[in-house]
Parts: sequence; C-alpha cells; structure tokens
Amino acid sequence: MKLVQNVKTYVWERRKTFAVWVAIVSVMLALWGSWRMLAYSLPMQVGDYARAAEGGAGNRANAYYDAGLLAYQNEDYKQAKELLIKAQSALTSSQGNLPPEAKPLAAKIQFALGNNYFRQKQLKPAAEAYRQSLRLDPENLEAKYNLELMQQLLSEGGAGGPGQPKDPGGNGSGGGKKGI
Repeated sequence: MKLVQNVKTYVWERRKTFAVWVAIVSVMLALWGSWRMLAYSLPMQVGDYARAAEGGAGNRANAYYDAGLLAYQNEDYKQAKELLIKAQSALTSSQGNLPPEAKPLAAKIQFALGNNYFRQKQLKPAAEAYRQSLRLDPENLEAKYNLELMQQLLSEGGAGGPGQPKDPGGNGSGGGKKGI
C-alpha cells in the first residue's frame, strides 16, 4: 500500500513535467501522421503511385505495383517493367528472401510482368514470369491459362494465335479458350 502511495505522490509532484512530455509526444505523432499523409496517402489517392513509393512512407512495394499497372494500362511497357521490378525488389529482404505474407503480392507482380513481357513479344520471359507467379500462388487459374498459352505459342515458333493473355484483374479476352 505504501508503494502505491509513493507512486501517486511522485506522479503528482511531477505532473507538469509529465504534461509537457505528453504534449511533446502528441505533437511528434501529429507531425509524423501529417508527413505520412503528404508523402504516401495523398499521392496514392490522386494516382501518383511512383511519388508515393519514393516518399519513404507506407508500402513501397504496393505503390510501385500500382504505378507499374498504371504504366501497363497506358501501354508504356518499358516503364511498367521497371516499376514492377522495383515492386518485386521492395518485397524482398536484403538477403533476397521473400516473407510469407508478401507472396500474394509477389504473385500478382510476376503475373503482371508476364503480361508486360507478352505485350513486348518476349514470350520466353513471359512464360518464366507466369511460372514464378504459379510458384507463389499455385491456385491462380489466369496464370495457368497464360502459361499454357505461352507454351503453345513457343511450340508454334511464336507465330501468334487466337488467344490473348488475361490481364491483371482478369480483364483479358482469353481468345474464347478456357483455362485449366
């Protein structure tokens, strides 16, 4: 009981000091939140994904992935490739390891890279990117379909065919064929 009383007395005598420290910590947290909003959240909201990724706050891999998809949709395939590779690099540790919680995004990145390579008529790298996507997410039917399509096109000598790979989000026509 005496210990509790001693703690109460100690706190009461130093209440002004504690109040100052609470105020300082509150201001620091508010400044950090403002910086994060300006550096990451606001650019993500307005679609400036590359700026969000370079801002140093938030999920860099996700921001690079979104920037890569935007470049892909704008048919800037060279820029899309660079951004998607940066997204993949942002997911891995300095030792090159991919944490288990990062596998779903890594699979999406590889899938998008495969589509990007296909649009540049680079069938072998496209097939390898789809394989990587399937290693990370074996249940991805679109990646299975696109890999089969790449293998068919490669066996035909890259002559093209009726199919088109499915785009991120499943918007591709698929050429009327069904995947596995």
